[in-house]
Amino acid sequence: MRVSHLVRTAVRAVFQNGLRTALTMLGLIIGISSVIILVGIGDGSNQQVQAKMKELGGDALSAYVYEGSLSYEDLAAIGELDSLDGAAPSKMLSKKVSAGKAVSGRAFIEATDEHYLHVRNLKLLAGRNLNAVDRENKSKVLVLGADVATELFGSTDAVGRTVKLDGDEFTVVGVLQNQGESMGLNTGSVVLVPFSTAVGMGAGADVDSFYAKARGQERIDEAKVAIGSYLGSTAGIAPGMFDVTSQDEMLRAGNDIDDTMTLLLAGIAAISLVVAGIGVMNVMLVSVTERTREIGIKKALGARRADILAQFLLEALIMSIVGGAVGIGAGIAFGLLLNTVGMTFVVSWNAVWAAVAASTVIGLAFGIFPAHRASRKNPIDALRAE
Repeated sequence: MRVSHLVRTAVRAVFQNGLRTALTMLGLIIGISSVIILVGIGDGSNQQVQAKMKELGGDALSAYVYEGSLSYEDLAAIGELDSLDGAAPSKMLSKKVSAGKAVSGRAFIEATDEHYLHVRNLKLLAGRNLNAVDRENKSKVLVLGADVATELFGSTDAVGRTVKLDGDEFTVVGVLQNQGESMGLNTGSVVLVPFSTAVGMGAGADVDSFYAKARGQERIDEAKVAIGSYLGSTAGIAPGMFDVTSQDEMLRAGNDIDDTMTLLLAGIAAISLVVAGIGVMNVMLVSVTERTREIGIKKALGARRADILAQFLLEALIMSIVGGAVGIGAGIAFGLLLNTVGMTFVVSWNAVWAAVAASTVIGLAFGIFPAHRASRKNPIDALRAE
């Protein structure tokens, strides 16, 4: 039997009962499109992480001291280490941030110094940074994140205005750009006050966490070792009582979690492909039963077992591949639609080729049994079938 005739016959048989074929392919379409969407969202998230690393730089470090004493002078010495390009304290304060009747529900107050923006690769939207004069005079000034400024004043036009931290009045001297997540904190939600001012208001003078900046991404490991050596040897903090982490490590850790969740969800979606494959097999078994007399006639006219097996296997394959193709198209279309509502989806060609391969395997794996059953039918018994 010629291949062209075999293909024409298989296509005609598949689409002769359009509704049944469409319902059979529905499971494949849903499964394939779900995998395409989930993997595309995962890849989109990875691209966002890479873009964020490029924007904020991969030279930022954060350090936490769990037990022990680190003075501001120690921190200044750390910032002067050969592999570092500065360090800034970070002490979280728990205070109500308000302006008139407006109260911020998203603000995170950090006590720090003039090195903070440089160390964290952050930029000002308006006004100025904290400076050495603010630190020396324990000035009641602050820098607002853009989101907090908008929340309190309705816009980022906040420089020169007054903000209260609990009952203490502070003057806004600068507004930060919102550069998204950095070192686990949303840059639009921070409120920066001088470290010395916070100490004067009752906060502890010890530095329990700080940020540092390596002299280039290529020296990040050297900088981590240098900070660890200073904390352990010079500051006398016991091993295991401090932790130094790079921004790159934090982003990659989050990225690994995203990848794991994407694979898990894609695996769950892939289960529907097995169910769809069983549906293909059931439909093909019904088709074999309905066409028993047709099989008998073909065998009586000289069709070989291999011809019958090839025809039914090809029908299952066509059904699976068409369903897979529609699923790929639907998944890409829906994913691109997600981009219009703020989500990030990119077409994963690895997922597309995997979907093509999965469709082919499903057609072959779940079509072989019905095809084999059709090919083994006795032509005499088949011709007697009603």
